[in-house]
Amino acid sequence: MAMISRDHWTFGAQIITAVGVLVITVFAFVNQLNQEFRNEVRSDFSEMRTELAAIRTELSSMREEIHDMNTRLGRVEGQLRISQNQ
Repeated sequence: MAMISRDHWTFGAQIITAVGVLVITVFAFVNQLNQEFRNEVRSDFSEMRTELAAIRTELSSMREEIHDMNTRLGRVEGQLRISQNQ
């Protein structure tokens, strides 16, 4: 077996260090992109929840109006039946 000189060990350590720094840099970059994406999705979901709450309020209001119309229509039908019977 051939022995590796100390000069080669130093060069190997430099390569390992450079690869380590590169891996850490790539990991930090991907993590930053992931964080930005999560923040964007949270913002979109927050807007969607706000819009959904407004739609629920509008539907509730429409339901109450329809209920009121049905109640008035029932009264009118009742009055028409009474007037027909008389």
